[in-house]
Amino acid sequence: MKCNLKVMLSVAALIAAAAGFAYLTFEEARAGILASLPILVVLLCPISMLVMMKLMHSSSDGDQSSSGTSKPRVPSAEPIAPTKEVS
Repeated sequence: MKCNLKVMLSVAALIAAAAGFAYLTFEEARAGILASLPILVVLLCPISMLVMMKLMHSSSDGDQSSSGTSKPRVPSAEPIAPTKEVS
């Protein structure tokens, strides 16, 4: 399974916004924030995969009838009779 581009871009925007906010807010930690950015860029795909798995897991717990992709299981009313061999 590959990274979804939409999730990957949203996680990248979230990381950039958080890093920008931290950079502007914490003057003493600016060197540490700049040093951690390459590590966060490398971890972008794994972080995106974790977010995507969490979103997929939470959406599968909800109402499945609204998705339209799953068929409800209906048990058959009649038992299956054994077939007779023709000799």
